[in-house]
This record gives sequence, structure tokens and C-alpha cells, in this order.
Amino acid sequence: MSVPPEPGKREEWRAHWSVVMPCFLGLMLIAAHSHSLGVMIGPLEREFGWPRAQISAGGLIISVMALLAAPLIGAAVDRIGARRIALFGVLFYCATLSTLSLASASIASWWGLWVLVALGTMSILPVVWLAAVNGFFRKSRGMAMAIAMSGSGMGAAVWPFLTNTLVDTLGWRIAYVALAVISAVVIFPFVYFFLRDPVKEMDGEGAPVADTELPMERREWMTPRFFKLLAASFIFAMAGYALSNNLVPVLIGEGLSPSTAAATVGLLGLGVIDGRLLGGYLLDIMNGNIVAGACVLLQIVPALILLSTSGSQGWAAFSCLLIGLSVGTELDASAYLAARHFGARNFGSVFGMINGTLLFSAGVAPMAANYVYDVTRSYDYVLIALIPLLVVSAILFLTLGDYRQFDEETGRPLTS
Repeated sequence: MSVPPEPGKREEWRAHWSVVMPCFLGLMLIAAHSHSLGVMIGPLEREFGWPRAQISAGGLIISVMALLAAPLIGAAVDRIGARRIALFGVLFYCATLSTLSLASASIASWWGLWVLVALGTMSILPVVWLAAVNGFFRKSRGMAMAIAMSGSGMGAAVWPFLTNTLVDTLGWRIAYVALAVISAVVIFPFVYFFLRDPVKEMDGEGAPVADTELPMERREWMTPRFFKLLAASFIFAMAGYALSNNLVPVLIGEGLSPSTAAATVGLLGLGVIDGRLLGGYLLDIMNGNIVAGACVLLQIVPALILLSTSGSQGWAAFSCLLIGLSVGTELDASAYLAARHFGARNFGSVFGMINGTLLFSAGVAPMAANYVYDVTRSYDYVLIALIPLLVVSAILFLTLGDYRQFDEETGRPLTS
């Protein structure tokens, strides 16, 4: 019996466009705690007198937990689907985000609340949303992932401005509660009504056939190629998060007012969205290794600009846009390359491990950058250190090698 041709890009979008919407919002949601923290640092520092490194340490808790839990979440997605995990995860994450309003004068209370946020974050990891998109798109996989992941860029644009507005109006405690409530009310209905898992093959009576084909065993895909992709993604994330998550205080240090810095950082989100879409388009028509390597090197430019200018909102805005363009490809390229180099059926497990290291860097990098600031009272040394890290990451991406072909049913490679 002949195999029917794969649907074209238009047919894919016509059939599955609605799946991308909740994934876009889910990836926007996961940025809420990190992008709001830059605004919260000032009020927390004034009220409690905590050093910035200690305030940022909450992200490290998420990172350590993600390093351990993300592979398990990815494997669970491969086996039980994304929808059930996402429905629980949105409400659970929003509930834990609101608990940050309960912090007391003890730094231990702040860290304890971040343990709860970390648990909530595990249930809405990017692998949950990207696995859903990956299961429905082949011809336009890069663009579909890019549009979904533009949600993180929208979060970068929305959360700092919204948080700053809420803090000015309600204070930082009620601001956290308001962020959680707004997020749940807006996002959960989209997940409930539009997110679905790929339909299983039906038997003669219209019942789903059990999926007896499991993805490859871990030992089959944990190759030198995998560890190179893992290292490239981790180093890029370390550099990207060290800068992007601290852009509000970085720009304040450059001489901008807090409100101007928060508004300017909103351009980071617009750059991320543009980077997602441009990156997704390029990934579908070019070699993804080259796309990833080039966009990593792009982030060197804003680092040099911030080192050589001071007090200029114009240069700060341009830097935010460039950082957004570069960071916008980070998760996009890593996810796309995981699918192309290791197969769609293995995506949850493979990208789950990569996702864990990305989230680990999201906690370590901002705290390390703030520790450097606490010691030197400047972010300049952080900017200098980013440059060689970005060069190493680009080299690793560029030397990943050719894509492999996979059997979409079993997930096993057809080419070496």
C-alpha cells in the first residue's frame, strides 16, 4: 500500500494552528517569575536589605530542581502527552507564584517560597509546550516552534512593564498575587479548549490503538553529538540569562531611571519575538547549526555597546533589541536541533535533558552576575566575560554535523 504524501505547510497550519495558541501562552507564562524579578529587586532590597545575589538565588533553586526533574517531565510527555500535564501545571504554577507575596524579613523564607515556585515551574517546562507543537508539525516545524516560543518574548515585553505598574499601584506583595491571578484567568481557558495531543491511529471501531512503539533507549541517543548540543545550549544560556534577566539593573547602572529602564527592557521582548520568527523561518530553509551559531555571535555586539556607552537610552534600546534577537533563537534553535539530530519520537526525552540544563543556567547565571555586581558594584566584568563564552558556544553549534534521518514510527535513526 502506498504511503500518502505528507501534508504541505498550508495544510499543517490549517489543521493545527489552534494548538500553537496555548503553547504560545504557556511559554509566556513560564517567564513570569524571572522577568518580574528584575523589577522586584529594588523593592525587596529597600524593604529587607538583602544583597542582590541572595534575592536572585531563588532562581538557582528552580535551576537545580529542573536539572533533575526536566528529563523526567520530558519522558512523561513522551508517554502520557502534554495536555494533562499542562492543565494541572498552569493552575499550580500560578498558585505558587502568588506565594512569593508572603516573604518575611528572613531570607530563608524567601528561598523557601521559591521552592514552591520551582515545583510549579516543573509542570509548565518548555518541553511540555514544544512537544505538543512538535507532534503536529513537520514541514513547518521550525516556524511553528518559533511562533509558540515567541510567547517567551511576549513575556519579556509584558512582565517587566506589568510588574512595574502593579508595584507602583499596589506594592510588591499584591503585585505578585495580581500577576498570578491575571495569568491564570487569561491562560487556563486557552489551554483547556485548544491544547490537544496528536491523535493516535484508530482501529476499525474508531478506538485509539495503543502506542506500543517506545522512543529509543537513552543509551542510544546519548552520543558525543548530544553532549555537544547540550554544552552549546548551556553555555549560550549562561551568557544570555546573565545579561537578559538583569537588564533592568544593568540599565539603571548605565544611568537610566528605574521606570525608563523597565520600559526600555520591554524592547527585549520585541526583539525576542522578531528573533523567534526570523529564526524559525531560517531554520526551515537553512542548516540550523549555522543559524544557531550566527545568532549566538550576534549577542557580542550589545555587550560591546553597553561596555562603551553610558546614559544613552537610544543605545540601550538598540542593545535590548539585539539581545532579544539573539536570545530569541536560543530555545528555538536548541529545540529544533534536538528534533532534527535525534528524531521527533525522542524529542521529550532529549530536549527534557537540554531543557533542564537551560533552566539550571537561568538560575545560576543571574545570581553569578549579581554576585559580581555585589563585589565590584558594576556589571562591566560580566559583560566582558560573556564574549569568550559566546564564541565557544557558537563553535559547538557550528560543528554539530549533518542532520540524521529517523523512522518517525520507532524514533530510531536511519542514518548514522
